[in-house]
Amino acid sequence: MRYYLRNPKTKVINPPSLLPSSLQNDTEVYGRVSKMCMLREGMREKLKAQSKTEDLSRIGAVISAIEGYLSELHWYISLYESKREMFRDGSRGVEFIWKSAIVSRLYDAVNLTRPRFGLRGGNAGDSDGGNSGGGSNGGNGGGAAAAGGAGGGSAASRILGGRSFKQRRTQSTSIYVELGFTLLSLAVAKSMNAYSKVSSLDTEIECETINAMTPGASMVLEDEGEQGVEALKRASIELREAAGVFQYIMDHVLPQISGIRLGVPDLTPDIQYMLQMLSLADSDRLSVRVWLRTDKNQRKTPNIPANLLLGIQERYLNASSLVRTLQSGEFRSVSSDIQNYMRDGQQLILAQAMIYLAQVQSDNQKYGNAVGFMRDAREILAGLKKRNQSVHARTAEMLLRGPIDPLYSLYRRNNDTIGFEAVPSSEDMRARLPSGRALISKAIPYSSASAASSSSSVPSSSSVVGV
Repeated sequence: MRYYLRNPKTKVINPPSLLPSSLQNDTEVYGRVSKMCMLREGMREKLKAQSKTEDLSRIGAVISAIEGYLSELHWYISLYESKREMFRDGSRGVEFIWKSAIVSRLYDAVNLTRPRFGLRGGNAGDSDGGNSGGGSNGGNGGGAAAAGGAGGGSAASRILGGRSFKQRRTQSTSIYVELGFTLLSLAVAKSMNAYSKVSSLDTEIECETINAMTPGASMVLEDEGEQGVEALKRASIELREAAGVFQYIMDHVLPQISGIRLGVPDLTPDIQYMLQMLSLADSDRLSVRVWLRTDKNQRKTPNIPANLLLGIQERYLNASSLVRTLQSGEFRSVSSDIQNYMRDGQQLILAQAMIYLAQVQSDNQKYGNAVGFMRDAREILAGLKKRNQSVHARTAEMLLRGPIDPLYSLYRRNNDTIGFEAVPSSEDMRARLPSGRALISKAIPYSSASAASSSSSVPSSSSVVGV
């Protein structure tokens, strides 16, 4: 499946630029800085290669490269903090250049327009697959037309899907900006790794009371079975680890760069909190699926999945509102894929919750309410199905092909023959939505020591938070 964020990308740096002249003759320090730069170059190449493909089979190698560089970067920051005066007096002012994971703008191959964002600290970067041009003044966007034009098929169908677009560039001399973007790259890569483990994050309609009433209409996804459950658990853990990285950025990096205006919103409290919230909400979506498949006693009632899904869609709403707190110009420059992912995801999760709520109302012999919830769920899913570029369109179509229509017909028949109740309006049904349950997934804390750990070591599935 597709992931809604871009990998941040970066430019080359040279070892001498990272050390003051007084430390250039220290062979041990210089050798370790040279090693750090080699690791950084390896990470840069992996990020660049990953940005050109939808294939996530090698995302583990990207994570390993980032973690290898981070282990040395944390050492360098310790050196910098212990000899801050020396660096201040003799530093050559290296520029760390990164491309945003958040800000982008889709382009027409003929009418290329400059992204509208801040000026200080940010420049228009090259398109995916274009030449960076190198140096602090590189990245003039010369590859954008090629990526969107003839022969640019691989560039025009990336992880986000769609047409050619640019990632906004920013630069800074602050080592903490470098740390922040590197950690952001790690969190994005971990999230991508989670997405690569499952065919979909979406909760299938899998409740015994529903399936018993609609034989043959239960949802079966590609990752069914015991191995599928383990994959769901591992993916949930990856998302919780990503949430821990976002928390580390908020706690330890953002206070160090509070006075720096970067021109992109990636390293701002609102964006980092939004990304953390989405990671935990997506982890919850997977945890709900694990629970539906494994808890044979409780899954007979639709109340619990309904309340869990309502809580998750509330997190999506909160994430959308956080984006809107940005300045109007910045908000318009936030990738449309991110905005669409939040909007469409919230609607899909709400529709799934309404399907369960309709069953609750039917069980309680409130037939008019059952018809109302199922009607609204069908309308939401029909709208999402038409959004071909949405990552949620396929799930909406699957649900409409599955239990939705048989259940809707059943509820209407019961109301017409037994209940004789008026069907409330959509506004009234929204007012009757219960409060959702709080998030059950918790962030797995990140520490500088964890950067050196192997990305292949995955915590046991028992660490997934239960319901």
